[in-house]
Amino acid sequence: MKALMEHVFSYESIEEEIIDVKPEKEKEAHLTIRIKDSEILRGEIFLHDLSPFLNEQHITIEDLLTILYLDFIKQIKEHGNSMIVQKTSCFT
Repeated sequence: MKALMEHVFSYESIEEEIIDVKPEKEKEAHLTIRIKDSEILRGEIFLHDLSPFLNEQHITIEDLLTILYLDFIKQIKEHGNSMIVQKTSCFT
């Protein structure tokens, strides 16, 4: 509002450029790992044993490894990269 006289005002149009700030893209990492066939079989048996409790939701070995890896990273963020975290992880 712009004052023209003591009791008279005029509205002004103000144009502002709104910059659309997009959130930072999620970072992706592709990992290549080597696992013994016996460990893969062990994981498949584990998933088979869990299947009655998953309400017909299908989980692959890759999904299981992703869950374990993300849990490992979460533990490192919470507790630091200590020997205790390294010993309790499945990636040792």
